[in-house]
Amino acid sequence: MSDTQKPWYHENPPSLRMWIFTQMTLGAVYAAAVFFGVIAFILIIRAVSHLLPKDPFAAMEFVAPALTMLG
Repeated sequence: MSDTQKPWYHENPPSLRMWIFTQMTLGAVYAAAVFFGVIAFILIIRAVSHLLPKDPFAAMEFVAPALTMLG
């Protein structure tokens, strides 16, 4: 490589504006990931709650006579 040709990372001086933009964009990406992660967690919990029975004690009322017959 000749002395007149600089590598790509030496061509332009580093810019403080670009660093600030990069940091702010990275922060926005992290915030979006947390935001959508919380929403996804809430939706998963809600979906599981719809799979569960409305009355949790109904299962015990159904199983109790069978257990008394066995024991």
